[in-house]
Amino acid sequence: MTLHPLAQLRAAAGLSHPAYARLVAETHAALGLGDMAARREKVSRWESGRTIPEHSAQLAMAHIHHVPATEVCRLGWPHWLYLASRDAGLLSAPHTGEGAALVLDSTLHLADAPRSPSLLLEGRALAEQVRGALVRLAEAADAAVLDAAGPLTERLDWAQARIEALEEHENGTLLPLDALYTAALSEHRHLVTLITTPPGGLPVSGLLYHLAARTSMLCAWLSSAAGEETRAERHVLAALRAAAASGSRPLTSAALTRLALRHLLAGSPSDALMLLRAARAADPRPAPGTDVQFHGHRALALAHLADRAASRQALDYASRAVTRGATTAEMAARHHAVAVNRALVSLHLGRLKTARRQFGPLTEHLTTPQSCPPSPYTAQWLRYAVETHLALGEVDVAVHATHRALDLAGALPEGLALQFRQVLGSRQHEPLVRQALDRLRDPRG
Repeated sequence: MTLHPLAQLRAAAGLSHPAYARLVAETHAALGLGDMAARREKVSRWESGRTIPEHSAQLAMAHIHHVPATEVCRLGWPHWLYLASRDAGLLSAPHTGEGAALVLDSTLHLADAPRSPSLLLEGRALAEQVRGALVRLAEAADAAVLDAAGPLTERLDWAQARIEALEEHENGTLLPLDALYTAALSEHRHLVTLITTPPGGLPVSGLLYHLAARTSMLCAWLSSAAGEETRAERHVLAALRAAAASGSRPLTSAALTRLALRHLLAGSPSDALMLLRAARAADPRPAPGTDVQFHGHRALALAHLADRAASRQALDYASRAVTRGATTAEMAARHHAVAVNRALVSLHLGRLKTARRQFGPLTEHLTTPQSCPPSPYTAQWLRYAVETHLALGEVDVAVHATHRALDLAGALPEGLALQFRQVLGSRQHEPLVRQALDRLRDPRG
């Protein structure tokens, strides 16, 4: 279970619940906000999300953690708490080149420990970030120069070649996700260093921001495929900043589209739809790959909102975009993505038997050796099949799909293994499920 940001700050300060309650009460009085009961139960309720602190209590906590009172009002609870953590740049950095550099730098040391999804930005705070990115894009787009020039030309040419090689793995790969993430993060670190400490004090080019946005996107989708949605969101927020600073409309649209998926998986479908509208505003005629993702994500958001007809229509649009401008590998990856989205739409609309019919052949196809290597998302997609079969009481089929995922991956990344354990946990009294859980804990089993 993910710690509430207040719990993280309290733990980092080394304070118990009673000690933190006393500190807040003392600060409340010292600021002239009046007397306040110092009860540990209050802190527990705040950290559990059951209650929201009164505004004056939030002002006392903001004072303790050196967060301006204006940010408490601007961001609201609990978003302003992140300003006291390493996520501060993602919330407060200006929408400039310097702000993009700060945000990119903040993603070089994200936590690796697996945890349940916890989104940094939602609702009003998310909308504000998106507006800022679109304004920055409009300012930068007309003057965007994305060609390598000057003393960094050869270095950036090779960086671009390495990035393209890494991007090819999104269509299919036999390499472990952890190894790919390490390679992508290494490339990302190289580019961020060139942005934050440019050689010879040279101005930072739009191409550098463009390449850093692409490495951020690489780190985001690899994190998501590994079940690390919290880390994925931070990377894609950095990608959005860098893409807007580069002036690239297609890349900004792609970042917004991928950010929408984070909110479909761990947030609100309304936020996802807002992000998709912003993606269309950034680039009304996106690249075919982005277009497939756009309509697929829109179908899922509409299914969450029980709009069956509009969801089906979005799936049809996604299907029509599959073959446009695609290599064989890209076409196969897009076909699989649309098929998975079609099954997920059925699942979200409560049509479990239809979802089962759609997931069944898909599971077999995804785990049968093909001419192209499997999508890095395959294990993640199989988790949805497991969820569907469990909802129908088909424990043996769900367990079979779990073993297929493990056979395919060799060993699941810790974040993804945690997600499988959470899905299977409600049936852990079943012998077959216990065997699958044991294998998730020890892949040698």
